[in-house]
Amino acid sequence: MLKTLPLRLSRRPWRFLLPGLLLFFFGLSLTRSRREPLPPSPFYHHHTKSFFPPLRGSKKGVEPNYCENFPASQLENIQVVLKTSAGDSAINKAHLATVSSCIANIIVVSDHDEKIGDQQVVDILAELPASYAVNNTDFQAYANHRKAHTEGDKVNYSQQGWRLDKFKYLPMVDKAYQLNPKAKWYVFLEADVYIFWDTLFRLLDQLDSTEAHYIGQPAHSSDGWFASAGAGIVISQGLMKKLLPAQTGTNAGIDGRLSVRYEDWVKTVQQGDAILAYAIQNATGVKLEALYPTFSGHAIEKISVDRERWCVPLLSLHRLSPDRMESLWKWERTRPYNQKPFVYSSLLAYTHGHLRSAASREFWDNLSEAPVPNERPAHRNAESCGSECGADANCLQWSYSQTVCRFANYVKLGNAVDRENGGQGEFTCGWDTRKLGELGFKVDEESDMTDTCEEATWLTPVVR
Repeated sequence: MLKTLPLRLSRRPWRFLLPGLLLFFFGLSLTRSRREPLPPSPFYHHHTKSFFPPLRGSKKGVEPNYCENFPASQLENIQVVLKTSAGDSAINKAHLATVSSCIANIIVVSDHDEKIGDQQVVDILAELPASYAVNNTDFQAYANHRKAHTEGDKVNYSQQGWRLDKFKYLPMVDKAYQLNPKAKWYVFLEADVYIFWDTLFRLLDQLDSTEAHYIGQPAHSSDGWFASAGAGIVISQGLMKKLLPAQTGTNAGIDGRLSVRYEDWVKTVQQGDAILAYAIQNATGVKLEALYPTFSGHAIEKISVDRERWCVPLLSLHRLSPDRMESLWKWERTRPYNQKPFVYSSLLAYTHGHLRSAASREFWDNLSEAPVPNERPAHRNAESCGSECGADANCLQWSYSQTVCRFANYVKLGNAVDRENGGQGEFTCGWDTRKLGELGFKVDEESDMTDTCEEATWLTPVVR
């Protein structure tokens, strides 16, 4: 046998070389797979603790103390800054009476000095250099407002006040660091942003404040990525020290404020949150750590709860009305106590509690968008639309109007529809409670609607 092997190789070498080559490349692929692991999942599991002990029950008919169990010790390391406008008095009062009512060390900045309850509001624009008013038509509104106040005239803030918003970002960062340089974290909010504080505290507890962190929901402009102010912005102490270095040595006596260093840029760009991102990247090279959808700039009516987001922690909402802000705050602070993080599906107990009574609503649009193919019987009536949604594995909600049936693979609250509906007839929508129950949102009387997930799925930041 061994004597004939060289002869066989010389006649038909491919019969022996081909298997050898296959074995070689198979072994090489195994070696490479060990050296080059798969990219990490965007989600991770991490056990976090609640910083909120249970709220004690109040006496019947007595308003509870919503700040009773607020973890004030967490605020020793966190500086909160609330950015407002003088013309938004209703939402400013609502925020200070609810979301930020338990924040003893809050800094409130605006375009006019005023007192809201016990809170002193700082005119942050008054701290800008006088050069901001030179050949600056956007800044003229500020001069007009101050002149009207001095002369006792009524001020129409809404007319030009929106032009002033971009000028507040850099000086409010300067102010926060000036007043509290020892804070480990700086959290910047707008007056119509709702924050789930427990989610924020759990997130920050996982991070190292001495490292440079710039965190939020990503938005994009021609100059790059930035954290949208409509979802809240978080900056670490490590980044602040790079951004606003101490005045020593060769830079002693130099005005190092961001509002001074980047004045020219502020005058040419319209978005203040984009200006802040530019200053951070220009001064430190640090890029945004995008944490969407945990940081969410969506309105509560439009926020989407789907299978992928079901157990993702929710940290913020945007564009809440004063009434909605008060309602959500009271609901959140008095809901059944739960040690688990507040996740997207937790919100359904607030937005979709009506499903305990009925799985559909008339003259309501739940913002289902995908029309069912024309040949389907779903377009016969609302009942057929709901029935076919139940038979579709991906459909979580549906709507029926003008003989058109629409499905959605998400859950949204939506809005009421005018009963006249422009003469367009009925508008009915519904949700598949069976599938929602399988996911964890059970609407039977015995179940806790707020307990929807066994474990939260935290997001890995995407650096942009």
